Formats: sequence, C-alpha cells, structure tokens
Amino acid sequence: MRPSATAPSLPLLTRAWRALYTFGYGCIEGTARLLFRPLFRVRAVGRRPRLPTGGVLLCPNHQSYLDPALLQLVLRRRLTFVMTNDFYAVRGARSFFRLVGALPVARGRMAWESMRRAAALARVGAAVVVFPEGRLSVDGAVNPFQRGVGMLARRARVPVVPVAIEGSRRAWPRGAKWLRRADVRVAVGDAMPPPVAGTRDDDQAFADGVRAAVLRLRSSLPPARP
Repeated sequence: MRPSATAPSLPLLTRAWRALYTFGYGCIEGTARLLFRPLFRVRAVGRRPRLPTGGVLLCPNHQSYLDPALLQLVLRRRLTFVMTNDFYAVRGARSFFRLVGALPVARGRMAWESMRRAAALARVGAAVVVFPEGRLSVDGAVNPFQRGVGMLARRARVPVVPVAIEGSRRAWPRGAKWLRRADVRVAVGDAMPPPVAGTRDDDQAFADGVRAAVLRLRSSLPPARP
C-alpha cells in the first residue's frame, strides 16, 4: 500500500505544536510572575513544597478564579488543571485554557471522559490539579468535596496531595469585576495514597479525608499581612 503523502508532515506538526505550547505557556507564566507576585504577595507557607516524582493529583480548596495561576506560581512543576465548563466556556478564554492544557468537565460533576483523560495524564507522569469542591466558595468556607476526586484518584493510581489556598478570595472574589491587592498564602500537605476500594461510600470517604487534610493545612496558615 502506498504511504499517505501527509504522513511525513505529522511529526513536524507535532513538534511545532509542542514548541508553540512551551513558548506560550512560558510567556503566560512569566507575565503572571511579573504581575501577580507583587500584587498578591503570593507565597508558599510552611515546608518547601515538594511534590512526588511522577504522576500526582493535587486537591486545593477553591476561593477565586485566580487559584490556578496562583498555585502554579508556588510550584515548580507544570500543572494541568481540571476545570468546570463554566470557566472553560467564557468568551475569549477557550483558546487560553487550551494553551495551558486545561481539561473541561461538566458542571457539578466529573464528566466520565474528562476523568479518563485526567487519570491517563496522571498515570504517565503529569501533575493534575482538580478542585474537589466543584465550584468557587461564596463565603470563603471550604465546601464539601465531591466523591469524584476519590474516583479519579483510584483510577489514576497516583498519590494525592492536599493543598490549602488562603487570601485569593480577596484578590478576585466571585462576582468581582476588578482585581485587588491581597496576601495569598499556600500550604502543600503530605502525599496520600490513592484509594483501592471502589464503592460510592469509599470514594466519598476518601474525598472527606482529603478535605479534612486541607482544613488542617488551612488552620496552620498565618494571618494575612497588613
């Protein structure tokens, strides 16, 4: 059979896309560091964040639209974010989210296909971030974690790291039109092994355990600087 005339161009296109992705991501990250670090004083608190090597699932609380960018600023590894369609479908933002490798999911639940993709990425070594509350906190309190995080962790078979973010709600709360100066603190906890059982109750129990770890981290954060 005669080979397709377009086949030789595929590796070149793949390399070109990866180069564009790396360049674009670097530009976005560099801009965020220049603007966000002085404006929000974002910093890691406690022990120096050290993620496990290989695939890992990070589970932060969710106070602000800025949480993904602020989390990336304090962690050296490149992160892949699982986001609700509410954020992914914002006009003009879809290309940005595609560039940074965000995975959209259905609102209020972890869509099956997106969960499979996120688990596959984690299994091959990616650092995947999921916000288990499923939505922004209205009052700053940590909402119950959805059992989908237990399903994802079990399917990915990678360590789970709880993360506490405090201060981002002041920087850009839900419904706000403008950014405000803030003191953002981030604490990264110890890795937890993924669940091995597969019942709904087991998945929810695991999600509750991750939430409890986030709450402990949050209580250890120092108060905001004046």
